[in-house]
Amino acid sequence: MQAIFILLVFQLMGELCVQLLHIPLSGNIMGMVLLFVFLLIHGRVPESLAFFSSKFLQHLALYFLPVSVGVVTLWPLLKQEGLQIVAVMVISTLIPLVFCAWLLDKMLQRRRG
Repeated sequence: MQAIFILLVFQLMGELCVQLLHIPLSGNIMGMVLLFVFLLIHGRVPESLAFFSSKFLQHLALYFLPVSVGVVTLWPLLKQEGLQIVAVMVISTLIPLVFCAWLLDKMLQRRRG
């Protein structure tokens, strides 16, 4: 229960930051950023959060169910705009992937030298 509480607190803090500071970002994303900063400062992942996260990720496929229903519901729109949507999804996946690979390479070079 402590892990769920931690996640909900960071989600709430993210929502509050977005609302109070008028940041053009999702509150969930801001909460994840705040959680990441907390974990960097803390230096380790709390044991309860690590345990909960591993169990949570085992059932991640269930969270794609609403997306599947949305695809069926919005099929006419997808037939019309599907190519653009796929292009945006591919580009928005490749850019962070390439950036993360580049950043990891730089960090490993710094660690070696």
